[in-house]
Amino acid sequence: MAFWHRFFKRQIPTGRATSVDRLGTLSPYRSRTTDILKELRRIPEEAEAIDFLRKKTPDVSMAGWNFIRLANQGHTMEFYDKRGNRMKRAETKWREFAERVNAISNSGMDGLIDQIHASAFFRGAMGVEVEVDKTRTDIVDVYPIIPQTIEWELEQRDGRKVWIPYQQQGMKKVSLENANFFWVPVDPDIDDPRGNLAMTPVLWAIDFQLQILQDLQAVLHHQGWPRNDIEIDREAFMKRIPPEFNNNPMKQREWFQEEWRKLVDSFKNLKPDSDYIHFDDMKVNMQQGANAGRSLDVRAIDELVSVQVLNGLKQMGILTNRVGGLGQTESWGSITFKIFCDGIASIQRGSKRLMEEIARLWLRVNGMQGTPVFTHNVVDWENEEQRYKVKLMKQEFYAIAQLMKWIDGDVCAQEVMGAEKAVGEPEDIRVSFSMGGNDGVYDGEGELQQGKVLPMRRRDVRT
Repeated sequence: MAFWHRFFKRQIPTGRATSVDRLGTLSPYRSRTTDILKELRRIPEEAEAIDFLRKKTPDVSMAGWNFIRLANQGHTMEFYDKRGNRMKRAETKWREFAERVNAISNSGMDGLIDQIHASAFFRGAMGVEVEVDKTRTDIVDVYPIIPQTIEWELEQRDGRKVWIPYQQQGMKKVSLENANFFWVPVDPDIDDPRGNLAMTPVLWAIDFQLQILQDLQAVLHHQGWPRNDIEIDREAFMKRIPPEFNNNPMKQREWFQEEWRKLVDSFKNLKPDSDYIHFDDMKVNMQQGANAGRSLDVRAIDELVSVQVLNGLKQMGILTNRVGGLGQTESWGSITFKIFCDGIASIQRGSKRLMEEIARLWLRVNGMQGTPVFTHNVVDWENEEQRYKVKLMKQEFYAIAQLMKWIDGDVCAQEVMGAEKAVGEPEDIRVSFSMGGNDGVYDGEGELQQGKVLPMRRRDVRT
């Protein structure tokens, strides 16, 4: 057996084939983008543009936060032998491995899962490479791969055409065919291993949103604040021109421009609480400015843009503070949240497959045979009140079944409380039914007794 373990281990590639295209020094300082829209339009590649927006714009940042935090609610890794028994020793060793993996961030397996989920949501695929040490007795680390660094070429292998992954490293193109490279695309097209960017539609929506916000800023500056309509009596003003300028149009124009500049400067230098003091050849209208009759419905524009942004981000209004404005109400919150969690579960199935591939290689390296089962913790989309309401409905259902003598008390106890048998007999409690608007009760034989309440040895159940 030891010979075959050593034989199969020799088939495992060692070392690392992929590389990171970064400079040798990482500064702790991050540059700030002043014109996000202009910078966005300079980025030609979709994934880079989406990643840029994730770090710069509130809506895309919130989408990333929701996706990544909800997709990783904790997990369990179990190993089973051929007989279906739990491999406790393997699980203990795996926990030690999971704590030291992803050493660059010191965040362990949880941090690695967050990174590959972010790659799935914002880059269209999940890819990792597992580095095995030279002795093939341990795994050095697991490295998440940026999907946009992987190129695919259709090549012949054993008489079949298959897609082979490559990575461009400087002037060299490295094949990952024989590396410990694992890849799970998101919603791939037919005969295309690259995967699709789920966030691509948001690029247009965010571009439009940023442009609208810039335009609204200009409109608000122009129309959103009270303005004074200052009227100058041109005829009275012209009478004040010095007599020596009467026959000199050039001098008249210069004098007029100078007086105009003085007036403009004087009004600009007024404090908010200053009084207006002027001659009778000038009128200051503070009641009806030039834009008093014009208005702009900013809320309607925001709702129009928000729908496009939320659809592009695959978000629900309840998760992005859009409750009420887009037809969302609190009563529908749990339903929309469940739909959102179902979308997250589809991404979790991809990361589950990836983690189990890593675990299978880890078992081989450690000389163990078994089946890994990786399970994500389910996102809790129901609140405590909703759960108890469902429990109460279940209790009422079985209480009615027992009342109608369809099942006995022991079955009710097993289904509702998980107990083996019912504890004692129910006391004499009056039971009333109100069904279909009839003011009456049903007797034990199913006949409606108008206006009567029947004493029965069952719980009080109202429906």
